[in-house]
Amino acid sequence: MPEQSSTSVLPGQTPPVWSKRAGAGIGLLSTLVALAVAELLSLVLPGGPSPVRAIADLVIETTPAELRKTLIDAVGTADKPLLTGGIIIVILIVGAGVGVRFRNMARTSWPAYLVLGLLVGALTALGTAAIVSGLIAGLGGALAGWATLAFLLQTTAEPVEIAPGEVGIRVSPTLDRRTFLVSSGAVGLLAVGGVAVLSAVRATSLRTVETARAMLSLARPASPAPPLPPAAGIDIAGMPPPVTANEDFYRIDTALVPPAVDVDDWSLTITGRVGQPITLTYSELRDLPQIERYITLACVSNPVGGDLVGNALWQGVPLRAVLESAGISPSAEQLVAESVDGFTAAFPINAAVDDREAMIALGMNGEVLPISHGFPARLVVPGLYGYVSATKWLSQIRLTTFAEETGFWIPRGWIADGTIESASRIDVPLNRESLPAGNVVVAGRAWHQRVAIGGVEVSVDDGPWSAATLAADMGIDTWRLWSWNWAATRGDHTLRVRMIDANGDVQSPVVRRSGPGPSSGYQSVEVFVD
Repeated sequence: MPEQSSTSVLPGQTPPVWSKRAGAGIGLLSTLVALAVAELLSLVLPGGPSPVRAIADLVIETTPAELRKTLIDAVGTADKPLLTGGIIIVILIVGAGVGVRFRNMARTSWPAYLVLGLLVGALTALGTAAIVSGLIAGLGGALAGWATLAFLLQTTAEPVEIAPGEVGIRVSPTLDRRTFLVSSGAVGLLAVGGVAVLSAVRATSLRTVETARAMLSLARPASPAPPLPPAAGIDIAGMPPPVTANEDFYRIDTALVPPAVDVDDWSLTITGRVGQPITLTYSELRDLPQIERYITLACVSNPVGGDLVGNALWQGVPLRAVLESAGISPSAEQLVAESVDGFTAAFPINAAVDDREAMIALGMNGEVLPISHGFPARLVVPGLYGYVSATKWLSQIRLTTFAEETGFWIPRGWIADGTIESASRIDVPLNRESLPAGNVVVAGRAWHQRVAIGGVEVSVDDGPWSAATLAADMGIDTWRLWSWNWAATRGDHTLRVRMIDANGDVQSPVVRRSGPGPSSGYQSVEVFVD
């Protein structure tokens, strides 16, 4: 229960009616109202600039490459929920501070809320480019927050006789305790209700898109993928399957929330240095001849031995065919792909038209592309890391020169050459796992697209390298699973792995963290053998 008191003082003094704890609590409550109103305004304003989401997007956009890499190394795909929660916590802490500072003069706190509203509005505008809508959302939320604070902390002052002939002033809360608690509860319910409405509306939008997606089907590919070899997998506990399930496939992108795209309103535009710009609807794109291929994707932020890598059966329209239908200008040097949320990725035009079979993907593992992985369409380009090629929720492709435009991550410190480098990983056993002496199976994955994997080797305690057994080959653009039987002896041991490609080139032993390019080095796993 908030701490209230009535205080009689001499004229000219300011009476301390509210405690710091009460002010902080009411400040938190008022800030919740401000957030709820700002988010609700985002539903009706053009561009839908959710303040929390826009600020989070802005943080992602401006985060230095080294710091972003460190965060991904530490928390992986939990970075976005943690970022969202952190932004909300910071806003609430600021709101609590405002409540403490103005607890005894709430009506004069409007300049603080004006500044906060302008700040949030400006950050929202920067994160969405919807300047007017962002400012309205920020200021509207701030006004609601200030009104709530002023209402709950309102006081009355009345003259009282302190002694014969001496008059003071008694300042008391305007609301009695019962009315105050009821009002606070109502305000709290309003804030929670507003958030619930917002969540329900957004969930409904997502469900609507998901329902529309579920009604779609993939066309029969004109060029299906070869059957998956029966021996492509390794049946050992802890090993991944040869093909990663959609729900298990890693997701690293700048979108705080996957965009829910209405397929009926969506189209893909090919423009820039082309003979004739073209626009394709989803149905027009779906009717074009399609290919189906097993392709491994990897994140440039993947640390040595990391699991930000997945293999899937992708289906889509060959990118080269779409570009040629628009007419590729001889002056075109690179392809810039833009997402519906403004993200861009760029790579040399050669990677779009050579024999690697880059595609505008519409399907993943035999089903229509999931929303979280880019529905209605995304790019899949074998041999390139996702930050320069794997644009999800694709909306536009522009052919440009290198001087005209760069992708999202290049000005932020990442190298423009996104060629995937050779890498390998030990999945079994786990690091610092205890094992029984005797026969132990060591197993994992290796990948290096566009160059076949020639072999994988394992070393124990920096000893000689021993050749592992490779599972069946799924294609030049996929990972390859491997296993090795080890006669484990008692003691603490360190296992290392490396891969050798079909050209005889050995994976780089140079230890390097990711950023501004991919990581390198051999993964080490410590085990304890009893």
